[in-house]
Amino acid sequence: MFLFCCIPNSARSLSLNWLSGTLVFILCTTGPSAFGQAVVDEGIWTAYFSQGEFNGPRLQSDNSLWWLDAHWRYSGDEFLFTQGIIRPGIGKRLNDKNSIWAGYAWIGERIPDFDIHENRFWQQWITTRQRGDVSFQFRSRLEQRFVSAGAQVGWRFRQLVRAQKPLKHHPDLLWVAWDEIFFHLRDTDWGAVTGYNQNRVFVGMGRMPHKRSPWRTEIGYLYQQIDVPEDGADLSNHILSVNFYFNP
Repeated sequence: MFLFCCIPNSARSLSLNWLSGTLVFILCTTGPSAFGQAVVDEGIWTAYFSQGEFNGPRLQSDNSLWWLDAHWRYSGDEFLFTQGIIRPGIGKRLNDKNSIWAGYAWIGERIPDFDIHENRFWQQWITTRQRGDVSFQFRSRLEQRFVSAGAQVGWRFRQLVRAQKPLKHHPDLLWVAWDEIFFHLRDTDWGAVTGYNQNRVFVGMGRMPHKRSPWRTEIGYLYQQIDVPEDGADLSNHILSVNFYFNP
């Protein structure tokens, strides 16, 4: 995806057709049986996303942007709190289709017997495309992870492909689907192993804001598959995902 903007227009059109077909294929085939033996769990993930322009004539003319997302995640039979994330960032709009970002994230994770905290730095590039009434977003993110369980810095790459389409007779409602794949770029003493890490697939519906409201909501099913190299058994999570977006 880093090279997407360098593809000629004719090939770019073909790439979009291929990517949309690939996303549909993933949504139809991803499941516990697709990855072999798995430990299965359920959860509820809630999230808040917000981004906008900085106020002030100088900053606005410079296309400077701000970003904030926060997450509260619950899992297990009793849906206990297991992870929280706060992720602020700043960015720059390159044109109407491309933007670059950098920021910091704090992650707190509660697992049996002990808690893990993580400080994370991240950089990303976002590009958007339109095919008829279908909107595509491609996000490439690089992370540097400082985890309390070890001393080594983990490097991870994440690639997201997202598509949304308004309902024909209800344009304020959207079909939404996305897929995000994760790769560790180095081994660490806290358990990261170079190569494939996890995949997340979401399918659901969104509601566009009424009139000039800055709020938007999405709800749907999220499937998460995590590779666990130490015991060979994958972790398979079935998640109800509820997201709130605020773009002033």
